[in-house]
Amino acid sequence: MPLAGISEDPRWTEVQRKRLAQIPEIQAYGARIGLQSNANYTVINPDWSRTIWNVSACDRASFTPVAWSFPIVGTIPYLGFFDRGDAEVWATSLRGQDYDVYVRTAGAFSSLGWYDMPIVPDMLNWSEQRLSDTLLHETAHATLWIPGSVEFNESFANFVGEKASHGYLVDKYGAGSPEVVAAEAVTADGRRMNAVLHEVFVELDRDFKDPALSRRQKIAEKERLFATLPTRLAGAGLARPQRLVRWVQQGSWNNARMMQFRVYNRSPEQFQAVLDAQGGDLLGFIKRIGEITSGHRDPYAALEGAAAAGPARASESSN
Repeated sequence: MPLAGISEDPRWTEVQRKRLAQIPEIQAYGARIGLQSNANYTVINPDWSRTIWNVSACDRASFTPVAWSFPIVGTIPYLGFFDRGDAEVWATSLRGQDYDVYVRTAGAFSSLGWYDMPIVPDMLNWSEQRLSDTLLHETAHATLWIPGSVEFNESFANFVGEKASHGYLVDKYGAGSPEVVAAEAVTADGRRMNAVLHEVFVELDRDFKDPALSRRQKIAEKERLFATLPTRLAGAGLARPQRLVRWVQQGSWNNARMMQFRVYNRSPEQFQAVLDAQGGDLLGFIKRIGEITSGHRDPYAALEGAAAAGPARASESSN
């Protein structure tokens, strides 16, 4: 069902009608800053009630994820399902192979431009910041996709979505507005949480690579370190610690869950260095990421090299 005029449908709450009206605004902003315009998120199925499930797995004593390979998309560190039963069948099989397994819901999905993606009704209950971040994240996928590395593409799109969402809110409400200040506080909390998770990842990775530790000792150390997450977050200077502490306490933490965090949050400092080299121009940043990763088997190595080379090299044309 097209979005135009649907906001008058009495089935929607006031907040949902507001979000419906904001979707074209977000899309228009994305188009203005150069993100690829397509027919994604221009229709909605009001009766959609299915949940999207992702399943990922990882070795229990190392950060070696299970990956699946598909044509065009490349290697993927998770599988997506529209049926929880199907997801649990895979999860059970992977647990039986002695892997850490993480089953999670996904708020949205992307076909990377191959099909037009609909609005999922539950998205209308999100904040304007989360909605704009998600829509612009998915549009970033359609704008640039680096073959062979879903992890790189997700971290890239996560970075673009956050920056573009902030730009959209500033453009709409103005810098220093209550809406922007509130959104910046949420973003700052997210970055502090990511720093804590990265800290635990580094400590665990060091232990996993320690030849003096047995596999059993590594697994025991993993459980000990994951148990410290609530305390670490509580002391991380968060503006709203209760919300994020509750989040880390929901469900169990294992290597598969940590690797999913890594998929979406790797190398933000390197991405920022390339954006800074482009003078903050997000479209220039996207083009530059395409240039520096072209022909490279490891896009993260290309990104690290460009970021370490300094502003002049990070911004120079590949020609």
